[in-house]
Amino acid sequence: MAPKYISRMIKDLIALSLTIGLLLLLVFIVAGDFYIALQTNRPIDEDIVNLIQMSITGIVGIISGYVVGRKSKDDKDDEL
Repeated sequence: MAPKYISRMIKDLIALSLTIGLLLLLVFIVAGDFYIALQTNRPIDEDIVNLIQMSITGIVGIISGYVVGRKSKDDKDDEL
């Protein structure tokens, strides 16, 4: 029983670290571009806006894939 619990906990930590890491990287990139845009009096780069949209989609995909995978695994374990 303990190895399954440890394995599940490690998977939880991996999913959490991926999500937090992506969010921190995104915040760092966006804050840097916003700061440069303010300093140089230019509009925000459209590529950064596109990056935000794509990153949010990716983060939602990671979280939803993890939740669905975990739920199906739990359902399969309940059948046994």
